[in-house]
Amino acid sequence: MKFIVHITILLFLLSSCANMVAPTGGEKDIAVPKLINTTEVYSKENKQLEEINFAFDEFIELNNWQENFYISPPTQKRILKKLKSSKLILSIDDTLTQNTTYHLALNNCIKDLNEGNILDTLNYIFSTSELVDSLRLSGKLQDAYTLKFIGNAWVMLFNQARNDSVIFKETPNYLAKTDKNGNFHFPNLKAENYKIVSLTDFDFIYNEGEQIAFSDQLINAEIDSFISLLAFDPIVVVDSIITDTLSALTDSSKTDSVIVESITYGNLEIITAENSPCIFQLLQNEKVISQFDFSEKPYALTEIIPGKYQLKFIEDTDQNGEWTTGSWKNKIQAERVLNYPTEITIRSNWDLELEWIIEE
Repeated sequence: MKFIVHITILLFLLSSCANMVAPTGGEKDIAVPKLINTTEVYSKENKQLEEINFAFDEFIELNNWQENFYISPPTQKRILKKLKSSKLILSIDDTLTQNTTYHLALNNCIKDLNEGNILDTLNYIFSTSELVDSLRLSGKLQDAYTLKFIGNAWVMLFNQARNDSVIFKETPNYLAKTDKNGNFHFPNLKAENYKIVSLTDFDFIYNEGEQIAFSDQLINAEIDSFISLLAFDPIVVVDSIITDTLSALTDSSKTDSVIVESITYGNLEIITAENSPCIFQLLQNEKVISQFDFSEKPYALTEIIPGKYQLKFIEDTDQNGEWTTGSWKNKIQAERVLNYPTEITIRSNWDLELEWIIEE
């Protein structure tokens, strides 16, 4: 059996290795381990790939291996690992699928022994045939309500024929994991249709309390190159209790009525082509200070206490006056949320008009 091998290595070297100096000083070694070569070992009986050796330029140790390492497509048995000074030895105690391209993800798995400098990007691709599947799909995973990027989450591809009822119960066809910025990447796909889903817990099975993301459409890397996924907890209700700002201003005062009477408000009108039931929230430090519900335009936010705010738009599809999470069972996405890109300032006795292109 002939294996075609592609190696992708992206090493960010902040500086070269420090020279040996006296114990009293010198520059710190901040160079990551450098991959020198790889060697493959095959079974004499059936020519099956049994072992892959990675040789580095210095002694190494593992870094959060269980959290970072994976192989895609996943194998039934675990890939065994062993360190020998400056070498990493991976043993494949499983029968690999014919005519399949595999991706070994070793990102953040290796660090040098002395200083702990982490090799943040190392990928190894091999095929069990002369044909290498090289279609690529990238994407980003975000929280559907906060829009924060979600790291260390599984993103999975299932063949389009896979029944939705067994997804999250069976092993996916392909795997990827998000980095700290929510980015994920599949480098070894066939020109086929897949269902794409994501889970934020440690395994491929849905556990209560974790977030789910999915696409309404089938994905094909021959057509699609990038996809954004929005993750939601299907049983959670976002706590959008509005902070009583006036009370906060007067908690330490015995002259509440004087303070309240001295406050002069500002107003805000959102100028946009959007004209649907929606919610606008004003937030400070991620806490909702004021909320305004609308069934249609004009979107006039009145009697706002002066200050600096973040502005959030929620498409209130069900018109219940709050953000509604999604449902995997009913194939419903969470209600659409957008954050205005910059902080806004509300001034006393001032009417602010804000143009906002709210895109689908």
